[in-house]
Amino acid sequence: MLDAKPTPLQAKKLVEVKDLRMYFPIHTGLLRRHTGDVKAVDGLSFDIFEGETLGLVGESGCGKSTVGRALLRLYELTSGSVTIDGEDIAKLSPEALRKKRPIMQMVFQDPQACLNPRMTVAAIIAEPLDEHTKLSADEKLEKVYALMDAVGLNRAFANRYPHAFSGGQRQRIGIARALALNPKFIVCDEPIAALDVSIQAQVVNLLEDLQEKLGLTYLFISHDLSMVRHIADRVAVMYLGRIAELSPREPLYAEPLHPYAKALLSAVPDPDPQTEATRQRIILQGDVPSPSNPPKGCNFCTRCPEVIAICREVKPELAEVRPGRFVACHLVKPENNSATGPTGKAKAKEHNQQGEPKP
Repeated sequence: MLDAKPTPLQAKKLVEVKDLRMYFPIHTGLLRRHTGDVKAVDGLSFDIFEGETLGLVGESGCGKSTVGRALLRLYELTSGSVTIDGEDIAKLSPEALRKKRPIMQMVFQDPQACLNPRMTVAAIIAEPLDEHTKLSADEKLEKVYALMDAVGLNRAFANRYPHAFSGGQRQRIGIARALALNPKFIVCDEPIAALDVSIQAQVVNLLEDLQEKLGLTYLFISHDLSMVRHIADRVAVMYLGRIAELSPREPLYAEPLHPYAKALLSAVPDPDPQTEATRQRIILQGDVPSPSNPPKGCNFCTRCPEVIAICREVKPELAEVRPGRFVACHLVKPENNSATGPTGKAKAKEHNQQGEPKP
């Protein structure tokens, strides 16, 4: 059960991300000169604790998938550090990184595109074993069968090719491949986005069951806010390459603090007809700025319905405004005179200059 998991104070940090930046260069002109950068991820800091699921949500183009790939160093980091199980993978040599691969794996968004159509299911699942272990052929086959059992695939299908399976079955093949090396940390990059609604719940329930049995830690990237509420312990809301709010699941859905989180979560339908009838949608005006030319101050200032002058000039830092809740907004005042950042550093800056009592 999710409620039975240890609290962040009790759990050990498995993943620590500090000031992660991923910039993609822009080359223009006949000489292909470097004239700018697409700031896909612009200074992210957060932790993921052992055995928990951190949900990462936000609109298309905000940098969610880039974060997931950067955490596994499928992209070379522009700057920052990603510490997984005590080692900063950004500084590892290619050989050391290869040895680190077994503890961190990924489930990709499109199960059709990530499976080799010329390989059988058994060969696809056994490929990580071929690369990282010295098991005999019989031992590999037994491991493949065990993995197929774990994800609910019939052993009789081991010699079939990916085209013979449905979308949900293909995703199960991808999950089995990710589990082959007994990882600790798995990035789930929108694993249900390409699936039918009737299959999505099966895949998410499978991920939850595997997490409970194997003690896995997930970064769950998704557009589906209702599904994130079901599976995640904490949720990070991204906007234009930065984290706007990072909070435990229930407090965030009950009372979002950042204006963008409020707008995003106002779109989630409520199953209670009476509550749904009174739900107030927050419709944002304008378009998302280009990540190659973000606004000077807060990234959200061009669309924020509550914007004030300081938002257009000063970039807000992600700070702890309530226990366990981190928000990057000038309008959200900390409950105490100081706030702690996501890495535990004290934030001495006090935004509430008027001295008014806080609600």
